[in-house]
Amino acid sequence: MDIATAIRKSPLSRFQYLALTACLLVLTIDGFDVFVMGFVLPHLPDGFFDSSAQKGYLLSAGLAGMAIGSLLLSPLGDRFGRRALVLWCLLVNFVGLVASAAAPNVEMLTAARLVTGLGIGGMTASLTVLVQEYSSEKRRNAVMGVYTIGFPLGSLVGGFIGSLLIGAFGGAWQAMFVFGAVITGAAFVLTWTLIPESIEFLVTRNTPDDRAKLAVLAAKLCNPDVDPEARPVLAAKAVSTGSIQGLFEQRMYVRTVLSWVAYSCVMATFYFASFWTPQLIKDSSGSAQLGTTAGLILSLGGVFGALAFGASSLRISAQKLLWIAMVVTGVAIVVFASVFSYTGVAIALTVVIGLFTFIAITALMAVVPPLYPVRNRSTALGWMLGIGRLFSISAPIAVGYALLVASPRALYFWSAVPMLIGAVATFVLWRHVRGEAVTDSEALPARTGDEAVTGSS
Repeated sequence: MDIATAIRKSPLSRFQYLALTACLLVLTIDGFDVFVMGFVLPHLPDGFFDSSAQKGYLLSAGLAGMAIGSLLLSPLGDRFGRRALVLWCLLVNFVGLVASAAAPNVEMLTAARLVTGLGIGGMTASLTVLVQEYSSEKRRNAVMGVYTIGFPLGSLVGGFIGSLLIGAFGGAWQAMFVFGAVITGAAFVLTWTLIPESIEFLVTRNTPDDRAKLAVLAAKLCNPDVDPEARPVLAAKAVSTGSIQGLFEQRMYVRTVLSWVAYSCVMATFYFASFWTPQLIKDSSGSAQLGTTAGLILSLGGVFGALAFGASSLRISAQKLLWIAMVVTGVAIVVFASVFSYTGVAIALTVVIGLFTFIAITALMAVVPPLYPVRNRSTALGWMLGIGRLFSISAPIAVGYALLVASPRALYFWSAVPMLIGAVATFVLWRHVRGEAVTDSEALPARTGDEAVTGSS
């Protein structure tokens, strides 16, 4: 049998475990890069900003880069290779982190964060596709659950180590970015060594060099049933990159709009909490260290959220779990704001906020792709991520301006509004598509097993 079918039907090999672990570690570094500003912000000197609005622009710069990377750079993976795109994006990320450490003022730091965001946004979709391609059919959901943990885990571990480095170097915030640059360099080596190129890309391009790479991959699987010369038969629709038009055809526009609204709302709240909780806790308690601790606890809640989603989805549908998690998060945020002056209680509630926010994010990533035909799943997921990131840019900027006229406590009350709007959107989505999923056979009824593999990646 061909290599794609072997991966889909056979148990995970040592080669696959190594590749998937490397993808997880790269995503962990992405998690650190995304949230590093939330840990750095409390340690920036008082004269670094002319106004609190500049803080909002600084925090939003990385999100803007991520949105641009998702919408413009991600499609390059289909043209030049997904592994290749991840490597180039890691280089962009490295340059952004080095520039961040060397930034003499807020303008240069904002520009550097934009560059870093480009790298993160560009590689996320390619990493996810690679994880799906190199997971067996039986273990794919479990692998995706473990893979998703990498994002909050990177924020938690990276933030903890980075905060220790800041303390060790007398409060020098640049140490956090230097640390990020070092581990990004290590991620580049890891990707170059352990992460293979997309099988679908190699089969589709089909150059002599690509055929040689497929033979090497077949040998690394150590599966005697694999025929290195066999090739999956790609249906025409399966190899199509899809189009945004397909997201609005045949009443698909309802689920498309609802998923975009939901993801935009949850990410606006998520980034608000991740970026501003350390700063607002510092303002409330007067302790920068306590603010950093709150950020770490929020990330810890995210780690448990990914695990909780995997366990809960065995007993309750992911679609239903999605809107329930968003309702709980909205209520927890309101309670958090109500006890804002009680720092210990407020910090404890950050676990709940992180837990259920990440359950909602993970559920959206799991729910949305199966609601579309195979040929449109990558497009559906990519555009949901891009639109959500574009919308979430407004959250830190709005907070920066709002701090000029409102108290941190009032801001947290208002931050519950997007999450509750998202809960309504996901509830309507649940009622609209309850129990529905576009299976591979429904999406392309005439395909063979091999075509299903290559089309779903």
